[in-house]
Amino acid sequence: MAFTGIGTVFYRQNPIGSAWEVIANINSISGPSSSRETVDVTTLGSTGGYREFIGSLRDPGDISLSMNFLVATYTTMKEDFESSTLRNYRIVLPDTASTTLEFSGLVTDLPLEVPLDDKVSADITIKISGATDLTSVNVIASVETLVDINVANGTQLADATLPTTVTVTYQDATTEALAVVWDAGTPIYDGDTAGTYVFAGTITLTADDSNPEGVVAAVSLVVAEA
Repeated sequence: MAFTGIGTVFYRQNPIGSAWEVIANINSISGPSSSRETVDVTTLGSTGGYREFIGSLRDPGDISLSMNFLVATYTTMKEDFESSTLRNYRIVLPDTASTTLEFSGLVTDLPLEVPLDDKVSADITIKISGATDLTSVNVIASVETLVDINVANGTQLADATLPTTVTVTYQDATTEALAVVWDAGTPIYDGDTAGTYVFAGTITLTADDSNPEGVVAAVSLVVAEA
């Protein structure tokens, strides 16, 4: 089924092996503009008067990002421009398979456009190094709603048994249990003071997961009266 580009997400990974971060305010993406060199092997014995060729090296091409100018985003891409170290990037398309193009590259162009009567923009070019991997990722759509946890007054946070995993639902309606890291609570947890403490949980993503909407888990600890 055909689909538009709305909902496409561009990611950057820094350093390699860390969590993927979303690069926002992109208007359009062009590429990769892959090409292949050929070698002319025509000989006097070539038949039919046609040249003959064999395949040679492949050029993975470039990725061009048309972006609204934001200081934070521009600073991030300028960091990549100044670096000689390859960065990992990822494009996740909004089709049902969440088709993903993952590649390494170097930022080669960092122009800034400041027109009189239009938005300020930056059109970034990334030169791809090596092959582009075409795969798919699991895009998180939602996370389960957790029931309140009731604890006795005086319960320490370490004894409150916050869940170590939560069940997420992906865009294709499949589910999986992923690890979660909880914050200190709002307000900050005090087991000696009765009340409700709401904890936000950051979902730990695997290499095959994506969380472009920043879905977080939530659970409440309810401390009883003394």
